[in-house]
Amino acid sequence: MKRLTVLRWRSNPILNRTLMAWLLLIPLAFVGCGGQLGKIEPPVVDTAIAEAEAAIAAARDVDAASLAPEAFQAANANLEAARTALTEKRGVDALRLAHQASADAKIAHRHAVNVAKSAELNAAILQKESSVKELHQRLTAVEERVSQKQSEVQEAWRESEKLQERIQELQIENNELGNTREAFGKQISDLSNILEDTQVRARRAEEEIRNYGTELSKLRRKLEVADKIAKEEGYQKRAAIAEAESLRKQMREQADIYTEKLAQASQQDVAAKHAEFIAKQADASRAYEASQPALSPLKTGRTSLSTQQIAAGKAALNSWSDAWQSGNLNTHLAYYDPNVVADKVVVLESKENRSKIDRPQLESDLRQMSAHTWRQVKFDTEVESESVIGILQLSRLVHPAADENDTALHDVWIREIWMHQVGNSWKIHHEIWKIFERVPDL
Repeated sequence: MKRLTVLRWRSNPILNRTLMAWLLLIPLAFVGCGGQLGKIEPPVVDTAIAEAEAAIAAARDVDAASLAPEAFQAANANLEAARTALTEKRGVDALRLAHQASADAKIAHRHAVNVAKSAELNAAILQKESSVKELHQRLTAVEERVSQKQSEVQEAWRESEKLQERIQELQIENNELGNTREAFGKQISDLSNILEDTQVRARRAEEEIRNYGTELSKLRRKLEVADKIAKEEGYQKRAAIAEAESLRKQMREQADIYTEKLAQASQQDVAAKHAEFIAKQADASRAYEASQPALSPLKTGRTSLSTQQIAAGKAALNSWSDAWQSGNLNTHLAYYDPNVVADKVVVLESKENRSKIDRPQLESDLRQMSAHTWRQVKFDTEVESESVIGILQLSRLVHPAADENDTALHDVWIREIWMHQVGNSWKIHHEIWKIFERVPDL
């Protein structure tokens, strides 16, 4: 109970100032009863006023004027009253008011420091909440993958049980056919020979593929000569026509063989070329984006915003993003300034189309984009000058891969928003869209 009483006394600024004033008046009462008959020496009052001025200056340094205005204003008022009392030669009043000004200034200083620390703590909490949300999303994705893998493991165990049963059956058969192992060994040897022969024929086929192109070129030249001769009269013409037909037949046969051989030889390299294609597409997209002129102002990393303002701005950014993810478009649009201007960049097959859109067109485009299902890839925040910046990257699948040799294509949408404080609210005054259509997932 005693501890609770002390805590309540410390948390009441008015009670603090009143008790401090009475504590200061006790020694003054003793002075008044002494030999000086209540008179106070001017140096004592000057010292008290100087201490009050120093305490007020210290409170001003921590922005107590805005963070603890009542105590700060009381300190200044008491200081002015102390100076007036000193001028009017009221020593006791001057000393009391000077000490009261010091006490008020110290209370304002302590309150301002506590408010600043609270703002920093709130910003840290918001940052942690954002990190926790991201971790939760990642955990959900991991849990889904784990569930999928568990299903795969169960399926693998079922296959393993079947294989185990088959192994047992083969072991029984192997025990029954112990006398025929030599024959099986011979069969294995024969199969090995067949495999070596197949490999030799495969290498030979690769050489034939290289020769088919030359053979086709020769046949094509012979056909041109035969067609020319066919235009002449008589026996030579009939012979040339027959030869031309024969050559065409040979070309068709050679072309079919060439196509089949080429498909067999190139099939082995499809996966590597597919991976190389995806890498080149991604590099080309990044290089193209880097080569374009900057849409947003140059970022210096410096800001004039206070810690409280930064925390409030980031909280508004998170609310803006949450409204989009939850499909609450009206709340999402409420964060835009009526005079907002957006830069829209659409990139398709390395061709860029830039345009500027106003608030009505931006709202229309956002409603169209919200009709699709977008997956949030990441969401980062920055601070620049008088703005807090949010960078939201979204993606959606527009062309699934038909097979392992095909490439899945996505639309990638990067939104960079600039938000500043308007009164007690935070509004978006500039937004930049970068839309990459039908590209491999970056």
